[in-house]
Amino acid sequence: MAVEALKLIRETEEEGRRLLDETKGNAAVIAKETEQEINRLKENAGEAEKSLTRAISDKYAKEGEIKGKAIQAKADAETEELRAVAESNLDSAVNLVLGRILGLR
Repeated sequence: MAVEALKLIRETEEEGRRLLDETKGNAAVIAKETEQEINRLKENAGEAEKSLTRAISDKYAKEGEIKGKAIQAKADAETEELRAVAESNLDSAVNLVLGRILGLR
């Protein structure tokens, strides 16, 4: 009976060691898989960040382009107005200068 008890204790210890080794192996596999998943999530987050950055940049570039075109159009219109005013005053200015040069006024 004592031999059987010792044999049972020894078998139990061996089973415990086997289970412990198996658990350590499983823990290592889980840790490795977890690390791989973390790396995958980081990579996906980096790609999402780049995509979001690109989208925001594109949005503001388009807005800037639209505003730039509006400013350019306004400047062109103002330039044309000033040119028209200058052209309309050209005859008067030439006559005034010629009059002063010739002493007519």
